[in-house]
Amino acid sequence: MINEILKSKFPFVTNYFETLIKNNIDKFPQSIVFEGSDTIAQYIFSMELSRILNCAENIENPDCTCINCNWIREIKHPSVNIVSPINFKDDSSKTVISIAQAKKVTSSLSETCDYHRVFIFCDAKIKQRSAQENASILEFKNSGFEYTEENWTPLPLNMKVFKAEASNSLLKSIEEPPERTTFIFLTKNREDLISTIVSRSNVFKLSGNNKTVGADLTDELKAALRSYPILSVQDALDMAYDIENILKTAEIDIFDFLNEFQSYILEFLKSNINNNSASRMFERHIKLVQNAKKRLKASMSAKVVLESLFLDIAKYE
Repeated sequence: MINEILKSKFPFVTNYFETLIKNNIDKFPQSIVFEGSDTIAQYIFSMELSRILNCAENIENPDCTCINCNWIREIKHPSVNIVSPINFKDDSSKTVISIAQAKKVTSSLSETCDYHRVFIFCDAKIKQRSAQENASILEFKNSGFEYTEENWTPLPLNMKVFKAEASNSLLKSIEEPPERTTFIFLTKNREDLISTIVSRSNVFKLSGNNKTVGADLTDELKAALRSYPILSVQDALDMAYDIENILKTAEIDIFDFLNEFQSYILEFLKSNINNNSASRMFERHIKLVQNAKKRLKASMSAKVVLESLFLDIAKYE
């Protein structure tokens, strides 16, 4: 589904979106904030999500060449728009995302649409790229995504570029968009956006290889957690079975696994602390892990504890 370059660089975030798209596309976020030092990676990730959400033939194939996938790679799709000081605008100003641009976004939402609309907000310049930017562009060269023009470079948003007046004019659209509409904001840090946008968004860190998330879990355990956090009943049973076998084979204490799984969930909670529904979900999962530890202390078997834990997670989502 998501291309292998992004999967290898951001395994946990790609897993989250793939699981959501496969199992519960209706819960796809209406607003996303990406934060991290590599805005080019955020841009490529945003375009890849746009491509998958609009793919007309085979979303499982990251190399799909249907008309929608090709249009998005070529920056020609009518429903995938980059909003920056130099894109998606009619006026001559090239320094900020203006209130006029925000109104243009809102106006476009009143039109009927057969596609999943995506608006990617970023700063941008036509400039000589830094060595770091060139390295990032080279890393994602084989992803197939183009840029709006030669030397066009996406840059992180800040409040000088995306001022409060323009941001506030979009709040109602972000909070209550039409179906199949997603806003994506590219930032170095979520604090570079007004808090009311952040509170309406799901926040994801795209930095390094996401080693802070599940860093102490083995590769096998990370693979076994592939469907988390959105689980079906069958996912829950499969996950419990796989993890029990891994723990036995690798001679890993189940308490150690539960402690690491709790840390794993905590990182997701920290990344979504301003998103009420996501925060409540991850807080509930942390409590469920605590309950699993109590069951172990009550001499319940590892099999029963793991099955109960993941079934409880599945039950609420």
